[in-house]
Amino acid sequence: MLWIALMKMLTVSKAKATFSGIARNVVRSKKPVIVRVPNGFIQIAPYELPEEVAAFPAGSLELLPRELDLHNTFGESL
Repeated sequence: MLWIALMKMLTVSKAKATFSGIARNVVRSKKPVIVRVPNGFIQIAPYELPEEVAAFPAGSLELLPRELDLHNTFGESL
């Protein structure tokens, strides 16, 4: 429970009133915020979007002989 003490904690009324500012600060500082709601707590935490992986050019990947044998068999020969 020590980690909860280190996070900023708000009431739901305060979070609703200034949500856009809180969200900007969470994203900018990369530190989550705990909001107390009537039934417990919720956490507003930053999320990093993963980098997009470029598609491989057609024909750049080759199948192994075993993969070729299993190709289009739906694994029936396993």
